[in-house]
Amino acid sequence: MFYDATHTLITDPPAPLNPTTPHSGQRARIVGLISNPNSRRNRTSLHEVEAIVANQPAIHHRVTAGTGDIAGILDDFARLGVNTLAINGGDGTTAHVFTELLERRAFAQLPVIILLPGGTTNMNAADAGLRGSLPDSVRRLAAWANGDDTHSESLTRPILRVEGARGESPLYGMFFGAGTIISGIEYCHANVHTLGIRDELAPGLVVLRTLWGMLRKDEHFSRPTAIDIGLDNHECGATRPVVQLLVTSLERLFLGLRPWWGSETGVLHCTWMEQPSRHVLRAFPALLRGKPNRYVNTDNGYFSHNAGHIRLQLDGTFTLDGEMHHASREHGLLTITNGSTLEFVRIRH
Repeated sequence: MFYDATHTLITDPPAPLNPTTPHSGQRARIVGLISNPNSRRNRTSLHEVEAIVANQPAIHHRVTAGTGDIAGILDDFARLGVNTLAINGGDGTTAHVFTELLERRAFAQLPVIILLPGGTTNMNAADAGLRGSLPDSVRRLAAWANGDDTHSESLTRPILRVEGARGESPLYGMFFGAGTIISGIEYCHANVHTLGIRDELAPGLVVLRTLWGMLRKDEHFSRPTAIDIGLDNHECGATRPVVQLLVTSLERLFLGLRPWWGSETGVLHCTWMEQPSRHVLRAFPALLRGKPNRYVNTDNGYFSHNAGHIRLQLDGTFTLDGEMHHASREHGLLTITNGSTLEFVRIRH
């Protein structure tokens, strides 16, 4: 079941708008807005979101009662002729919606995507969506839905398709992490978010704590995970002692970091550090900017490639857009590919 902006159970959705009706000289924009009420910013701002979109006939707003609602909401949006899908939640909400959108294919033609900063870190929205306060972002969405193109731009991003997670169907998202990235996320939840530090500053502080832990050889931040890695046409080679591994289709992480420098043409950025990681203090700033200095090289344990098909074998936890999943060698290969390339609209101030 799912609810409209007033939390009324929807049993008989209204007829769709005609997508060919002229709308400021363009094809009509019919927006389907999904809000996760449990995402961090929505806990305090959802009532403002509801008030802003209440009198917007081009915006169909649905508030989820749980992730199980997403499939039904997308089916409803497809029936309504929605051609723009706006996601109001955090990175985890985005991943759940992408998984339903791309695996089930409820839409004959994939909608344009608008990401709103409704979560805690909002890394996906900061790269391919809207930045700023949630109410202001929704106002910009409403203006765009009514034909205001003054501050908008289109961009595309590939979406990771992760297959082989233990006990799960294929997953979709924009950031994959393994190794001590998991320790960093746990540290962030336990020691940073509890101080009220949110948004991009929180993972930035975790990066500094990780660097300090690696310099001190703190097991929590420097313990390697045994991972076999195969890129594109190369099969998984010898097991590597990987400290951290990330795969992303984003072009910017939190605080503008770009920790990849591969020269290949593949659309997925894959970067990892192996033990022993040498000259960490001298290498780390260049690594985070994606501009290697003389210390960032494979001899010192730093690797980065752009690939289209990534195969991993490991025992342990990985994250996809902040959500935790599990892999095991016994279960089989974990594969990461481009599940689809989506069009996004970024609406600036």
